[in-house]
Amino acid sequence: MNSDEAEMRAAVRELADALETMLNLIKADALPTTPEAQGLLHKAGTFLDESTDLIAVSDRPGEILSLATALNKLVISAREQILDDAVAASPAPDHPTM
Repeated sequence: MNSDEAEMRAAVRELADALETMLNLIKADALPTTPEAQGLLHKAGTFLDESTDLIAVSDRPGEILSLATALNKLVISAREQILDDAVAASPAPDHPTM
């Protein structure tokens, strides 16, 4: 396996993990509806729609890797924003004084 292929596999694994996290949050109704999170999700979805054909027909691993890396960054940003929003929206824990 060459380095481009290893990088591409790692990028796809990261993307799959990020998508799984977001889908689990959506299924659990934990997806915040903040404009920032919605905007990032829309941006990632649009980029995915626009790059799907390029990924499918490209025979150059470097081109696929750059698209996968860019998509990863968008999805991870959206995931992090969703998690930050969920934490900010949750009530503070009620701990007794020690």
